[in-house]
Amino acid sequence: MAVAFADIFMAKVETEILNQSALKSLVWKRFIDDIFTLWNATKEEITQFIEQANKLRPSNYQVSETETNFLDT
Repeated sequence: MAVAFADIFMAKVETEILNQSALKSLVWKRFIDDIFTLWNATKEEITQFIEQANKLRPSNYQVSETETNFLDT
């Protein structure tokens, strides 16, 4: 049941975050609590989005222009 509860909780969190943001990603994919997203925005705009999201729910995040760290691997 833990995975089902995690999915429900994360759906609520991401809905809150995305509804409050004027900046939208090109791609937003989530697997349980990991999010893969692509942006057509500056690094500063993305950082601002993450800082705003962290006001709702603090999180760990990584931003890279050259590599992908997927599913904590």
